[in-house]
Amino acid sequence: MRVTIKLGGSILEDAPTRDEIVGQVAAAVESGTQVLIVHGGGKRLNRRLAELGIDSRFVSGLRVTDERTLSVALMVLAGEVNKNLVVALGTERVRAIGICGADASSVRCEPMKSPGGTGEELGFVGQPAAIDRHFFDQMFECGLTPVVASIALGTDQHLYNVNADQMASVCASGTGCEALVYLTDVAGVLDAGGRVIPSLDARAIEELRHAGVLTGGMLPKTASCLEAIRHGVKSVYILPGRSPGALPNALEGREIEGTCIHGND
Repeated sequence: MRVTIKLGGSILEDAPTRDEIVGQVAAAVESGTQVLIVHGGGKRLNRRLAELGIDSRFVSGLRVTDERTLSVALMVLAGEVNKNLVVALGTERVRAIGICGADASSVRCEPMKSPGGTGEELGFVGQPAAIDRHFFDQMFECGLTPVVASIALGTDQHLYNVNADQMASVCASGTGCEALVYLTDVAGVLDAGGRVIPSLDARAIEELRHAGVLTGGMLPKTASCLEAIRHGVKSVYILPGRSPGALPNALEGREIEGTCIHGND
């Protein structure tokens, strides 16, 4: 079985939660599951930008990225967050290798247009467009666990900041994963009353969008879930990363906490 696991930057900031998740990933790898990890790092990036006097601005849940922001994102995401996660996995005897999409041109992207017709420019924000499956297959064949930072290479040979949820989606579908799991700092997709919705399809997600229930980062996240399903990923989950059993329950087909996203019935 091959799966992509996206780790949100918020849960990586909490050391006990990170260590618990790393242990769960290690157990999955030891059992023979091929795991591709994609990670965020938004909170740490926000702190570094603030320290440098650079404002953080978002449009439809996507970070506006100028040259200065991109430079800091490269340092934080492909550097600090990526390598610290590789080290944590190594303590659990996982042979992890940290990369970003620019390594071996493994994930290519195109400049993202203004989302939702807002007319606002995003700068160096990329839309993942292609993935080199052979490159990832080779890593798996060597017993390596890829840890991918959400930076990709454009057709213009420029680096682009990529939303980590979108990066996870293209990695999952582009490498033939059976499942895509988002481990987040929320309990799942919530309804207007703040209750977790156990199961959603494309129609239900569109209704929640129109009603204004889905906002901020949940907009690109749910869109990425549907994109993965459209491209052949069988199961997509948004799960509470701080729940000890969330990941193994999903991978082993047991009843889950959180939300399962699927195609229209």
